[in-house]
Amino acid sequence: MTMPMISIIIPVYNGSNYLRDAIDSAIAQTYSNKEIIVVNDGSKDYGHTEAICLTYADKIRYFHKENSGVASALNLGIANMRGEYFTWLAHDDFFYEYALEKQLLALQNCDDKTRIVHGNYDLLNVSSGSVSSVRQEHAYTIDQLTNSVFPIVIGTLHANALLIHKSHFDRVGLFDEKLPLTQDYDLMFRMFRGQQTIFLPEVLLCSRLHMQSGKVTNNRFALSCAELYYTFFKKLSQQEIQMMFPSLRAFYHRVACIMKNRADIPEISDVMKCMSELPKEEYNQKQEFLINRLWEFSGGCNRKICIFGAGFHGKILKYELDARTIPAECFCDNNPDKHKTMTAGLSCVPLSVLEADKQNWLVIIAVDAYAEIEEQLVTAEFPYVITKQCIDNLLLACPPQILGIDE
Repeated sequence: MTMPMISIIIPVYNGSNYLRDAIDSAIAQTYSNKEIIVVNDGSKDYGHTEAICLTYADKIRYFHKENSGVASALNLGIANMRGEYFTWLAHDDFFYEYALEKQLLALQNCDDKTRIVHGNYDLLNVSSGSVSSVRQEHAYTIDQLTNSVFPIVIGTLHANALLIHKSHFDRVGLFDEKLPLTQDYDLMFRMFRGQQTIFLPEVLLCSRLHMQSGKVTNNRFALSCAELYYTFFKKLSQQEIQMMFPSLRAFYHRVACIMKNRADIPEISDVMKCMSELPKEEYNQKQEFLINRLWEFSGGCNRKICIFGAGFHGKILKYELDARTIPAECFCDNNPDKHKTMTAGLSCVPLSVLEADKQNWLVIIAVDAYAEIEEQLVTAEFPYVITKQCIDNLLLACPPQILGIDE
């Protein structure tokens, strides 16, 4: 395989805090045939972002435009890119130096050089400094991760861990500039749909989790996500769903859970109606296998289940367990504001409440950035601790018996 050019596009708005790390990580790539395009989306930070960009001179190609959103900045970069392949990097994230090289190597053994390549990533909690690796192959099979839009629906994919041949833009179009918050997953859905992709079980980049992120500061993000998942539900045929998911019931229930956790919009009833109209599947070996695995994780006993993380992933886990008639007893969370509150119908308690009889609990960590919590529980000598990733595929394989999102 020749060494085709890869275009790295970095959109930025008021990004002087982390931008230099992103650009430096792009420059430091071991793969040499690349160009770096930085698009300043009308930053209003007294010229700090532009000043950083200008220090790189001809090491980057710099564009400045009026502020109109990430999608428009990316589209401007795509319109000006010279590379055969496209990847992009958020200004507050950074690549590991081998990212591009390993993605190109993954294509070498494939006859179709237009296949989309995607991989794993780290999550850096800026406030604590802890790093958690998202290893998707530990939760799902390679066949699942490379099968059409499965990784998009499940939500494991990171938009910056992609290598995309330019022909895909001709096939499905560019980023939708009418979607200022979910433009990445919308485009990935269109690109991945019906495609066989390449999953690379390597950690390619580090993504920062911080309070200045648009996902945190923009109160429309949750609503936009719920609306996007409703479009997934409307667009996918039953045949497509059955090629990706163990059952239609598992797909409909997961989509309903995600929508409810993002924003409780009326369209959830459409998804629930589709599920309720399906014939109920009987208790089967997969249900028994799931229960046996939880029994094994609990040291060969039936222990009480506590979900650590009273947020998005924790609530999904609670709903999915309920749908398989496996009750959780409570939530636990390090945020004191959540203590003594009800989350998805369960009380949320501090860890100290569990410590008195820690032998009797199976604690399931249900957050993306799990490393710090895992260390906390090990230090506190909780003997039975797993992550949601350990059982998520078991949950999907086991058809939901009831609508778990009814509280």
